[in-house]
Amino acid sequence: MIKIILILLTLLLTSCDDVVSGEEDYLILYMNTNQDNNGFYLVDYPDWQHNSYTSVQYETLPYTRVYWTSVDSFTVEHMGQEITEPIINYSTYAGSDGTGQQMIYLYQDFIGDTLMIYGCTENDACSSLNFIVY
Repeated sequence: MIKIILILLTLLLTSCDDVVSGEEDYLILYMNTNQDNNGFYLVDYPDWQHNSYTSVQYETLPYTRVYWTSVDSFTVEHMGQEITEPIINYSTYAGSDGTGQQMIYLYQDFIGDTLMIYGCTENDACSSLNFIVY
């Protein structure tokens, strides 16, 4: 009897979202740029700019929230205080077709570097993407 109660409690306390929707959560990241032989995306930095942006596109389930971060960061000084932020952050929502994009901050010191960004959905489907700034 105790086994049956434990099984019922486990079933009641477990999420059934994937079972109900019939779809498993996923996240695919890509950029609309060329790739090198290692699969790294190549981002052409506009040399005349002090800073710039590029974007990452993604596919997931419709209306899914995607959280962004990176180990790569930049630092600005504001009112005598240094502020360091990841090159990509915050979150975005996929549209009704499951696609979306987020902007990535770049500056001249990144030229020649390989950078990495991470995205995770609210259901913990995570993916990363590497790109080289040239």
